[in-house]
Amino acid sequence: MGYLEIRTDDDQVLDVTQPQQRALLSILLLHANRPVPKHRLTDLLWGPGPPASACGMLRTYLWRARTLFDDPSRLRTHPGGYALHVRPGELDLDDFRRLVDIGEQALADDPHTASLLLRQALGLWQEPVLGDLPPTAAMEAEAIHLMDRRRLAERSLVWAELALGRHHEIVPRLRAMAAADPLNEHAWAQLMLALYRSGRQADALRTYTRVRSLLADECGVDPGPELRRLHRRILDEDDTLAYRSGEAVDRGGGRADGPAGADTRDGPAPAPHQLPPDIPDFTGREAETARLVMLLGAAGAAPPVVLVCGQPGVGKTALAVHAAHRLCHRFPDGQLYVQLGATTDSPKGVREALGELLRSLGVAAGAVPESTDERAALLRTRLSGRRVLIVADDAADTAQARRLLPGMAGSALLLTSRMRLVAPPGATLVGLEPLSPAESSLMLERVIGRRRVAAEPEAARRVTAACAELPLALRVAGMRLAARPNWPLHTFAEIIGDRHGRLDVLEADDVGVRARLAPSCAALDPRARRAMRLLAHGELGDFASWVVTVLLGEPHADAVVGTLVDHCLLTPVGVDVTGEPRYRMPELLRLYVTSDQDGAAAADEAEVVRERLLDAWLVLARAADRGVARRWRPAVPEETRGEPDGTVAATIPGRVATRITLDASAWFAAESANLRRVVDRECAVRPGTAARLADRQFAWQRRHGLLDEAERTWQRIAECAVRLGQDATAAHARLQLACVDAARAGLCATPRSAVGGGYGPAV
Repeated sequence: MGYLEIRTDDDQVLDVTQPQQRALLSILLLHANRPVPKHRLTDLLWGPGPPASACGMLRTYLWRARTLFDDPSRLRTHPGGYALHVRPGELDLDDFRRLVDIGEQALADDPHTASLLLRQALGLWQEPVLGDLPPTAAMEAEAIHLMDRRRLAERSLVWAELALGRHHEIVPRLRAMAAADPLNEHAWAQLMLALYRSGRQADALRTYTRVRSLLADECGVDPGPELRRLHRRILDEDDTLAYRSGEAVDRGGGRADGPAGADTRDGPAPAPHQLPPDIPDFTGREAETARLVMLLGAAGAAPPVVLVCGQPGVGKTALAVHAAHRLCHRFPDGQLYVQLGATTDSPKGVREALGELLRSLGVAAGAVPESTDERAALLRTRLSGRRVLIVADDAADTAQARRLLPGMAGSALLLTSRMRLVAPPGATLVGLEPLSPAESSLMLERVIGRRRVAAEPEAARRVTAACAELPLALRVAGMRLAARPNWPLHTFAEIIGDRHGRLDVLEADDVGVRARLAPSCAALDPRARRAMRLLAHGELGDFASWVVTVLLGEPHADAVVGTLVDHCLLTPVGVDVTGEPRYRMPELLRLYVTSDQDGAAAADEAEVVRERLLDAWLVLARAADRGVARRWRPAVPEETRGEPDGTVAATIPGRVATRITLDASAWFAAESANLRRVVDRECAVRPGTAARLADRQFAWQRRHGLLDEAERTWQRIAECAVRLGQDATAAHARLQLACVDAARAGLCATPRSAVGGGYGPAV
């Protein structure tokens, strides 16, 4: 809600540069899904006295707006005007309103959740606020209403922060709010209360004197009753103004009567509250928690369903339980928890799970129907008219999840699974990634103590990196360190840094990385398991799916990649500049899938993988090199591995060759990290082969100014070739270093496109 930004489904920003075009789109989005009459659009865009050509320009802007979208029907003509249609979750303004509504509903009972949601809502605003709205009088009147809603949200956030005892932290924010809107007595009252609770009674009283003078000078009036009453209570040192942990929010400044969230319902049986305990040192995930609370707490025509998925050990269950505890006040009729155990030795069938839920809702064991369908129907009946949250952990498939769905609005279903395809129709998928490095360090602090981490921050960083920022691995590592309080952190970092023994370190009693990874890998078909093992031996960074086709020796293996992604064993990392989706294998999974192989067999298979990938890089780099402008090419040294045969080339999908033909430079940019890794590996054993691959990148490096990188590569090749006695390769590397120096000095001719030719100094 700053400058207009429209993004496509694949996260590309649509280019809209004409100011009036941006203004029109901003107005239509401000009134999303509602027709805006033509005369109203003219008034909002140009104000009174629009230009004579306004109608024609408006038609042009509307036509251009339609061409922006893949679906032109998004901008529809109605009898009452024009409406831009957006879907739920597509508009930041809708997100803001929804977050504020749910946050303010939670304010009285759960200020922590209210704070998370309101901070997330206010975080959507950017400077300059509503930057593309035209500065017409009619538009300013429209914007004032929205800005008032923002001020109310800020006020509610302050009440939540005060209820949480954060009065010290919010004083600067309140000063800024009061300075920005000096006639807003509510902001001054909140500032006075925060100062008083911070032990600054004199500052609170001085603030009252200041605002009283300001109101007298500006408006000729005294402060209102809210400020006067608070002033008297501060003078009297009213005991009810002091902060008490767990108090309910009273927007008058004192404590509300009764405990927060007290349940006063009558009923013959208590509501079920089956959630496992929340983790006391739960770390991070604030945005994900707020999103789950928003999605599951939203009112609508259908019951909300959310699936949390992610790789093993990423903390899906912990997040689901944490968010569910934040939602207890939204579901006063009960919170049910069922462990489906899809990846355990004893998975629970849907029939058994339904019986468990029905008994929890008060159905006698003898009254539970026999058939699965009847049990699902009775569950929907029992949930009708009630507000119950069901948390189903470790779901197996979509059919299982569908049977647990509530039938009517009011209740909600929160699922976790290692399978993306478990989400039933209409569910929202929340993918979970590893923690950030900062969150990982904070989690380690909370387990072993801040002092140990602060004393050896670099060692702590190495520990969290070895754990791949996975909460499960961090938890196990922290348990080991906590059990050995005298261990230096750098000693443990050296132990866990050993890739061969890392999984052994990350095992403690019945908790460990191996136990979480084993069921996910066992659930794969043999072809997918083989692909995963070969990828692990490849030791790539991120990669495109054609790598899997090369490793399997099949030209059509994209389905295998899809299977691994669906099982959360490959992580999508975006789309590269050629338009190819890219993936990454989690590091601990890489160690696991190769750990159960015989040492000799693993070494042999790893060598085969490296050779196949090397062949593929050579084939593709040669094709890309032909598409980059170049001149003279030095002779290729003889001390090198032979050219690859056609077997590997035949498995490379045709779309890859097409993309190289269309933009060879883009392919080099996408694969530069992997090419660099292969060249570095080959340098140590076959510098001639490394030179052949580096040779095919040199034109691209020179053309794009990557001379420092080229220099490092050729310097290393030269050193390794000299050490191994490969004189021809060493001479070739020195010649290429001379080309680098010449290019840096500007002695090389400008590259020109040619079918033949090469590159080098124009001497």
